[in-house]
Amino acid sequence: MSASETAAAIEALNAASLTPDDIRAVLSAATRWYAAVVEASGQEFAPIDGTISATEAITLACALLRAQDLTPFDLALWFSRGASPSGVQR
Repeated sequence: MSASETAAAIEALNAASLTPDDIRAVLSAATRWYAAVVEASGQEFAPIDGTISATEAITLACALLRAQDLTPFDLALWFSRGASPSGVQR
């Protein structure tokens, strides 16, 4: 399945039929997949191609930080490092 087909299938889902647990499972799987790809490839890549807004990206980033009990200060420390948490150079 191509990336556009995958995106279309996800968009076709009826949001009202998804529970918070469904969404949590999808986000968790996608997050683990992204981290594994970055780790294996040695390169970070932009997982977002302009199809979401800055507000949507920050909303998700904040939720991920809160889920790990991290603060913006913690994020700033990791973000300012010469390498990402997985050791991948930016």
